[in-house]
Amino acid sequence: MSKKDRRIILICQCLVNPYCRVHILGQNFPLSLEVMDYLLRKNVGVIQYPCPETTAMGLMRNPQGRQQYDNIFFRDHCKELLKVPMLMVREFIRNRYRLCCFIGLENSPTCGIHWGRHKVNRYGTESPNPDEKPEPDDPVLMGIMAEILTEELGKDSIVVPFLELPAMSEPASEKRKLFWTQLEQAVAPIPKE
Repeated sequence: MSKKDRRIILICQCLVNPYCRVHILGQNFPLSLEVMDYLLRKNVGVIQYPCPETTAMGLMRNPQGRQQYDNIFFRDHCKELLKVPMLMVREFIRNRYRLCCFIGLENSPTCGIHWGRHKVNRYGTESPNPDEKPEPDDPVLMGIMAEILTEELGKDSIVVPFLELPAMSEPASEKRKLFWTQLEQAVAPIPKE
């Protein structure tokens, strides 16, 4: 690896600490270990931000959909949590490190990348359970924090792939295979000229 290609990534906290995840997303420690081991073996530095759901609502929170987090108070909380990690990203970039990607979490209303249609509970609000039969034209949104991160990176004209850790998918699933392919492509060293 060339000294000119020093690489970092930005991740959500639950990739390193699965205890932060709300219980329905599972606490998949083996997958977290696999991801972190892979990144460190590839000499990729990791910047993480604090879990916005845990810091706003604690560990004993109920599972919620994106709709419940999409409010001015939670968005402001996310922006506040990103201040220091974004300073770190800017400092690394200023010192010739390359931000390779962001890794969010599958089916997270805050850190997910592909939030599609979800079931509606008896109170008429979105549940955290995905609809088993979404329509092809259903909108797919990012989680609240992922959306705000896009805005923050955009302020500095930083464009990187947003990947989604498929923590709820089986190891041999197509989602897992796609994730590993995308991650490998994102962190691949730039060839020497």
